[in-house]
Amino acid sequence: MIWPITTLFACFKGTNHMNHRIHLFSALLLVISTGVFCGNAWSQQGRYSYVDADGTQVYTNIPPVQHIPDLQVAGQVPPVVLPLPPKKEEAYNSIIEKYAGDYGLDASLIHSIIATESRFNAKAVSPKGARGLMQLMPATAQRLGVRNSFDPEQNIQGGVKHFRFLMDSFKNDVELSLAAYNAGENLVQRLGRVPEIRETKDYVQTITTLYGKNTAKMPDEEGEKHPPVFRFVDESGILHLTNIPPSR
Repeated sequence: MIWPITTLFACFKGTNHMNHRIHLFSALLLVISTGVFCGNAWSQQGRYSYVDADGTQVYTNIPPVQHIPDLQVAGQVPPVVLPLPPKKEEAYNSIIEKYAGDYGLDASLIHSIIATESRFNAKAVSPKGARGLMQLMPATAQRLGVRNSFDPEQNIQGGVKHFRFLMDSFKNDVELSLAAYNAGENLVQRLGRVPEIRETKDYVQTITTLYGKNTAKMPDEEGEKHPPVFRFVDESGILHLTNIPPSR
């Protein structure tokens, strides 16, 4: 005679004596292993035995959600498949796009700056003390109103705001603005060019190269390169695509 699984499980769940629990679990494993319930498909599933919060012994093929200290498992347990975590650079897309739009900058440029500054490590600290995604110095962060440089949104907002200030100061010259972000605006203002500092020159070259890739800058038929494209939405809600960085 083949008993319905619900009937058999009900009988098991209603048993409260310890010796009966042991014999019932053994019997259950024996019956399941023989495929009486559902054939080989059932016998290949995981089987779980535990005592619930009411002190009742439970036998089931459904793994419990909560942690069970005395959980007994038999059979093949399917692996737990966890969702893949987002890439670091993708985790901050919405924040970058938000503040790039607010300050009239290209989000791809901000991506390139963060990739170079911190490799998207929100807890990064440089030997000089710069902190967070956009590597804000404590004095700069304080001037920008950033209370916690390790908070991604505060850091990005402050960094984008600072870079907007530099772009305005250097008449939307991306290379000079990047040099000023790295070496300080006073030095670049005084020289009127990218300083002959190896770190700063490499910094500017790295970001402009990344920025060129991010904006899909391609050569035209004559071999000339197209300028970078700035994308922003104006106060009327109109999308602009231009090679001229918008002023604040």
